Amino acid sequence: MSEKSADKLSAEASTTTAIATVLDHHAVSVPGAAPGADGLDKNAFGFLSAFSLAFSCINSWVVLVVGLSAGLASGGPTALVWGFLYATICTYATVLSHGEMFAVFPTAGGQMHWAAMLTSPRWRASVSWTTGMVNVIGLWLGIATAAFLCTNIVVSMILVNNPDWVLTTGKQYAIFIAMVMFAPLSTIGVGARANRLIDTGLMVLAVVGILAITITLLATAKPLASASFVFGGVRNTTGYSSPVIAWLIGLLQSAYAFIGFDVVYHVSEEMPAPKKDGPKAANWTIIVSGISAWFVVVCLLFSITDLDSVLGTAYGLPFTQICMNATGSKAATTIFLLIILLVFSNATRGNTISASRMLLAFGRDDMLPFPRVWTYVKFGEPVWGIALSIAVAFLVGFVQFGPSSAFNSLLGASTIFMFVSYTIPCGCMLFGGRRKLNRLFPDRIHNLGRWGVICNIVAIFFVLQSIVIYCFPADEPVTAASMNYVVVFSAFFTLLLIAIWFGYARKRYTGPKESFLVQLERADDE
Repeated sequence: MSEKSADKLSAEASTTTAIATVLDHHAVSVPGAAPGADGLDKNAFGFLSAFSLAFSCINSWVVLVVGLSAGLASGGPTALVWGFLYATICTYATVLSHGEMFAVFPTAGGQMHWAAMLTSPRWRASVSWTTGMVNVIGLWLGIATAAFLCTNIVVSMILVNNPDWVLTTGKQYAIFIAMVMFAPLSTIGVGARANRLIDTGLMVLAVVGILAITITLLATAKPLASASFVFGGVRNTTGYSSPVIAWLIGLLQSAYAFIGFDVVYHVSEEMPAPKKDGPKAANWTIIVSGISAWFVVVCLLFSITDLDSVLGTAYGLPFTQICMNATGSKAATTIFLLIILLVFSNATRGNTISASRMLLAFGRDDMLPFPRVWTYVKFGEPVWGIALSIAVAFLVGFVQFGPSSAFNSLLGASTIFMFVSYTIPCGCMLFGGRRKLNRLFPDRIHNLGRWGVICNIVAIFFVLQSIVIYCFPADEPVTAASMNYVVVFSAFFTLLLIAIWFGYARKRYTGPKESFLVQLERADDE
């Protein structure tokens, strides 16, 4: 063996050893960690519990149920049926792409640390900082959005039983606060073991709810809609002359239906075998969520007996009108709404769990002032990270006192920020990161081979398309009341991040502090 080859192998071996050291360093979580220690319970999640948490947090089928009106108005049934299938395939490509990095470097920082590992030394700090901050902003907006959708379910439930009830902005915000508070009360208030039971219980409730709702509606709806309507129906009431634009706008709900699957990444330090079980849990979350949600939306479309009454419903949600038209029962409709409320309330909890662990990772890497605050763990949770996440959601909720379209735009803004955080690591893999990963970890558990490049490209294309389309107004012509405020939210947070980076972080944050970065710089130069 030549001296040059020997040096290269030695450098790569050193790199591998350094990264392994980092993994041990990041696995600060130990069973029975003392309250306040920088640690989480390493045995809190196995494959099944991680899958249960992710599935019960994203609840793709409930997102489609609650957001049925947007898809029906923008593109019609085809946007819901085939658009969701398209979104499922693209999201699965994203998760497969992540799996290659997840199987090597499972940390609470997730995408942020993967970007740091695969980016050149020159851009490592800025890229990893941006990925982490964009991720946590998306999670904060996700908490508020999920709580708002839960609020809509509660309002619809009240209107079914009391049609004369008048909704005011104050009442709406009070319900919103209650929905947000489910996250800290359940996460901190009941203990780690009870939390795992909540995850499993809500997953079981989701399965039971899917079967009960679909069987009942198909049995009672008369007549059922035609197959040509369900699988080929096109509708455009947006005002856009192009049905393609309308159809693409109708994809927003389908894309949002998968937001939050990265909760598996952020709890990976609480799994005893994250390299094996983590990617598997994430993959199965998308597969099962995609199949179940597609099944539900097809059954709902078959159950529509009067499309005009569904879109013009006085109950707020088209799903409620479908249930009332099919069953004619306030009791049955209320029970179905209660099921989806209980199930989807876990979305606020899942985003809060993810955000708190991101803030813990920020604290360990000195990304924020007062790092010890964000790494403080009690009751098995980063309590100050949870407190900050809830406080931000409360503040975001004040947008409800403005135009109704302003708060509705949070869904698009949350989707965009989360998608960007999902895509940056895919871009790193596509532009040099894959070669580095193959050289350092050729025998990693999750290796897509040449299919990895295709998955990276699909993931990046889907996000770029989504960012453009989701900035379009939902209707034409545009008024102050119907304006899409996604651009406003995105611009505000983008300018805020730029100001924080140049005013604070650029001089203080140099990337993850671990020694493996020195070794990766050597690998970059070769």
